Amino acid sequence: MFRGVVMEWGSLAGRSSLHVGLLAGAALIAYGSDAASAQDGGVTQLQAITVQGRIESAFGPAKGIVAKDSAAGTKTDTPLIETPQSISVVTSEQMQEQAVQSTSEALRYVPGITSESFGADPRGDWIRSRGFQIPEYLDGLRVVRGAYAWSIIDPYLLERAEVVKGPASSLYGQTPPGGLLNLVSKRPTDEPYHEVELQTGYPGRAQTAFDFGGPLDKEGIWSYRLTGLGRLADTGVDYVDDNRLDIAPAVTWKPDESTSLTVLGHYVHKDGASLQFLPAYGTLYDTPYGRLNRDFFVGEPKFDDFKAQQYGIGYQFEHKFDNGVTLHQNLRYSGIDYDLDVVRTHPAFGVRADGRHLARIGARIQDEVHGLTVDTNLTDEVDTGAVHHKLLGGIDYLGQKEDYYMARASVADLDMFDPHYGATVGPFTASGDQDKFLDQIGVYLQDEMTLGGFHLVLSGRQDWSDARTFDYLNDAVAKVDDSKFTGRAGLLYEFSNGIAPYVSYATSYEPQVGLDDAGNAYVPTTGEQVEAGVKYQPTGSNSLYTLAAYQITQDNLLTTSTTPGAVPQQVGQARVRGFEAEAKMDLSHGWQMIASYAYQDAQITRATDGTEGNRLPYVPEHQASAWLDYTFDGGALAGLTLGGGLRYAGASYGDNKNQIRTGAYTLVDASIAYDFGEKNPQLKGLKLAVNAANLFDEEYVASCNDINACYWGTGRTVRGTLSYRW
Repeated sequence: MFRGVVMEWGSLAGRSSLHVGLLAGAALIAYGSDAASAQDGGVTQLQAITVQGRIESAFGPAKGIVAKDSAAGTKTDTPLIETPQSISVVTSEQMQEQAVQSTSEALRYVPGITSESFGADPRGDWIRSRGFQIPEYLDGLRVVRGAYAWSIIDPYLLERAEVVKGPASSLYGQTPPGGLLNLVSKRPTDEPYHEVELQTGYPGRAQTAFDFGGPLDKEGIWSYRLTGLGRLADTGVDYVDDNRLDIAPAVTWKPDESTSLTVLGHYVHKDGASLQFLPAYGTLYDTPYGRLNRDFFVGEPKFDDFKAQQYGIGYQFEHKFDNGVTLHQNLRYSGIDYDLDVVRTHPAFGVRADGRHLARIGARIQDEVHGLTVDTNLTDEVDTGAVHHKLLGGIDYLGQKEDYYMARASVADLDMFDPHYGATVGPFTASGDQDKFLDQIGVYLQDEMTLGGFHLVLSGRQDWSDARTFDYLNDAVAKVDDSKFTGRAGLLYEFSNGIAPYVSYATSYEPQVGLDDAGNAYVPTTGEQVEAGVKYQPTGSNSLYTLAAYQITQDNLLTTSTTPGAVPQQVGQARVRGFEAEAKMDLSHGWQMIASYAYQDAQITRATDGTEGNRLPYVPEHQASAWLDYTFDGGALAGLTLGGGLRYAGASYGDNKNQIRTGAYTLVDASIAYDFGEKNPQLKGLKLAVNAANLFDEEYVASCNDINACYWGTGRTVRGTLSYRW
């Protein structure tokens, strides 16, 4: 019945081409008009170049571990101290100092973030902010995402990772109330830059990486960046590897000071196996035979397999007209191909009555998602009396198609304490076969007003979305057409001593795909946040301190009906009240420090399944972390850096019914590095570093979805890195 969906996708693709054509055409026409007007009788009028004191760009690298600018919160180059919203930035230098290997690891020291709920999962990153799963953006454009096909960008390819806390729909459209994560790719450099790395460690790993950049011509009109990484690695679990290959080329064309075009691409290939879905009996609770070893493998070595490919190609165009208006256009076509064969704990039966044998089930998942994203906007700065305005207006588009298939199979039980593999997996029975289409367009406006020390931000956005789900197994279709207005208002006052208190209010919305038991399509979840806080950036220092208190409410939450077999109903509500504190300090005399604390009271405030008053899953009430390192700048130890950190996470629940609870844990990290060039100029650029995470190999359960789906937290990892930069 629905195989004619190709025609439906053709319709969506046609609209996609129309939207992109209009947006791209507007950019080129505007650029052409400006270029023509700049010439008169063969004489080109050049714009005056204004040199400003700020060195850091919100779109590029930050010096050290303290970022002072971010484009994620406003889509403009705005200092963090002037932005009335909580935003945390992890710089490339911090990621390098802590030797992180995933986005989840990069966010370990960010308050209010839950980023390793499933331990060291090589399949992707599952990140929550202020209690809610958040989407991932790359260079300001949403990364396509399927049911299982999620982004897998390595931190080595990035300049920074930015977490916008709280609703961001007024600029980005469909987002949950917890915020979003924006990753910023490495860009071409004006000066020659070269780096190579070799890395080994425990569990076993062999990794090499390179990062080259610089001008391609004497005039500096063309420049490039080429970053790559290859890794063969174990995970600490038998038969589960974390192998990957990454390559990210970039080229910038900058014919004058007013125009630039940067083409960015990336390709990622991962293979290995899945994380382990373990029973609570043997991890959280004792069996008559004790607890499972963390290297225990549930699956079948000859069957379990994981492969994923992620790819993207696009550009960032910028042109400043003679009248001061600047045109920006970002575009990317990207996709993720995800294939997973896995044998896991049976979700219904789990550990058998003897406490020794484990019921298992096999699954085969194929998830392919690809799409086009484009964002075009204009910025301008004007004065109305004593008020300075930074104006932003734009239109963006997302078109996405997903092909999803899942099949299940029976598998023989496994002795957990004396495993013998080789069981047959199959035959398979399809349990999911769907095509999903999303077509979204949004128009947004923003005004950043400054009067003396006052900074007022007002933004609003209107979205239209068209979602279709074709279910071939049930011969059904779900169609949802949504439109929604979202907004934000924030007021901040910046005192001359660097203290900046602020208040803000913002709303969010996120469409839901599916039908309730009455055959009605789900309406979008909606959210709102009230936030008050204070930022402090001491004059002349390289430090930033942030305190924030907030309340988030999400309506139309999906809850499970008390009627057996009924589908989820959309009558729930969740509320998160919290407090966050973050300090990032690049101190004098070689000291650097990061400290954070988060309190989250995350409750289900309305539900039909008896869970009203329970805590939201995966959200610890208390989190705290601290990192301190010191670099000797003279004497016999010149060039030596010592560092260490503590991470604490409180207890959390794994389901809405709060039937399963994982305990609190505290982890210790450590690092030592030596810069050979400090003592021997001939070895300038050569550096050796050793990093250990969970130094004392603390054994803990990171989370449990239910009684038959628990996940060990990541054990001790040690990484030794030899790098040379010139």
